[in-house]
Amino acid sequence: MSADFVSGATMAAALVIALIFFRYWRQTRDRLFLGFALGFFVFSASRLMLAFLDEDDEGQIYVYGLRLAAFLLIFAAIVDKNRSRPAPAPEHNGRPRVYSSPGASGSTSTTR
Repeated sequence: MSADFVSGATMAAALVIALIFFRYWRQTRDRLFLGFALGFFVFSASRLMLAFLDEDDEGQIYVYGLRLAAFLLIFAAIVDKNRSRPAPAPEHNGRPRVYSSPGASGSTSTTR
């Protein structure tokens, strides 16, 4: 009974985490968050499937395949994020931001 409870709690936690990452993806459209959301959703689906299978059922290999797919989705999202080009410099009113140099006097400024 306690193993079923832990399995259900793990599935529910993974589903909540997937929904949180999906919300972050909708706000930012960053593929990293989408990859994490999909990975945690697949992980929660694998926990649900595992709850309905017997301990000696041969179908468990497919559940572990789903779990592997979830971790590969997360790994691919991390690799994709690290390979993407850097974000452009922030702009202010259509122009690059201008910062004052520390200790500078007058109108001397630098652009970062």
